[in-house]
Amino acid sequence: MNMDLSTVEVVRIAVGLAIMAYVGYCLANQKVWVRGNIGLQSTVFAWGTKEDNEFVFKLHVIAGSAFGIWLIAAPFLF
Repeated sequence: MNMDLSTVEVVRIAVGLAIMAYVGYCLANQKVWVRGNIGLQSTVFAWGTKEDNEFVFKLHVIAGSAFGIWLIAAPFLF
């Protein structure tokens, strides 16, 4: 079986690996990258703790893992 990956597929795999690296960093350090307390219009970004941002932490870990795995695996499945 000859597995030739196109440039788009290689980029998808690289983005998936970057997302998985972010999820791994979040899990290892129990932190998540969030906006400041001002809300959606805030231009202040910083690392927040898991305890202070539990919903966002779970959202990033679950959605990031699912999307990262999909980006990495999809070129090999189809």
